[in-house]
Amino acid sequence: MLVRVNQLQKTLNGKNVINDISFTLKPGTINAILGPNGVGKTTTVRLLTGLLQPTHGEIEVFGVKTTDPHFERVRKQMGVQNDGNLYENLTVYENLKIWARFYDVPKVVMDDRIDALLTYFELIERKKSKVGTLSKGLKQKVAIMRALIHHPKLLILDEPTSGLDPSASESLNTYLQQQVREEEMTVFMCTHHLQGLEQIADYIFMMDEGRFIASGRAEDLLREAWPQVEFDIHVSDVTRALALLENEQAFVAQENSDKEGYLRVKVEAYDNISQVIKLFTAHQLDVYTVTEVQHTIKELYFKKMDVVQHD
Repeated sequence: MLVRVNQLQKTLNGKNVINDISFTLKPGTINAILGPNGVGKTTTVRLLTGLLQPTHGEIEVFGVKTTDPHFERVRKQMGVQNDGNLYENLTVYENLKIWARFYDVPKVVMDDRIDALLTYFELIERKKSKVGTLSKGLKQKVAIMRALIHHPKLLILDEPTSGLDPSASESLNTYLQQQVREEEMTVFMCTHHLQGLEQIADYIFMMDEGRFIASGRAEDLLREAWPQVEFDIHVSDVTRALALLENEQAFVAQENSDKEGYLRVKVEAYDNISQVIKLFTAHQLDVYTVTEVQHTIKELYFKKMDVVQHD
């Protein structure tokens, strides 16, 4: 494992900020930690980078504990996005060059690496602009490029899409997936951007009050929350369709209140939906469309948070 976290606890000002969490990060994966503000996400990031030390438990990154005196060497293999300490009086190029030198990027490839990132993130024309003149979104891009400058094996991001427009957010996600696939980079990111997250993240960690309320592979968490296969079916007569399924134990059906003329049917297996269609057509019901319901991490997040708030 690239990262091992075991029974991690952190107390700050007498308050338990992190409450006994354990997890691992595998090489070549994208991992997202989700949760409201103030539940321990950023503290977890600071613990992973060695900026804070655990009150209890331990963290290993690349096989080295964060408490090890030699952990500073490990940091050179990590990229950490932090938009709070850009040099605003220096140009975009100068900012990236400083960090390229810090991370020991060879001089012979330094300028090519900087230009490649500037081109991909559409900032090549602002190469000589002072960072202080940039918008929030463009500064965010600079902070992300700075974290990527040395091809890190572990990339840690804190709200990476904050300030980015939809196109820039999509470009960032595409770039991260490419780096994970081609270079086996591992990504650990805190994010409030839930839309489409199941298409990006391999593993999800949902946090509340310093503990995980759900964690695991994104697809496994979704399957656990919605174990049955669900379909939205557009029919000519919803009332008759529901009546036909009322005594069928293999199916669970209800009217879809969001779509007029639709009902939602839950079946145990994907192929079972054909039996529903045959039943409807045998009773002269017109079936217009059959669409599989794709649940999302966004839905799961609010479902889990709702349970926590009502406990």
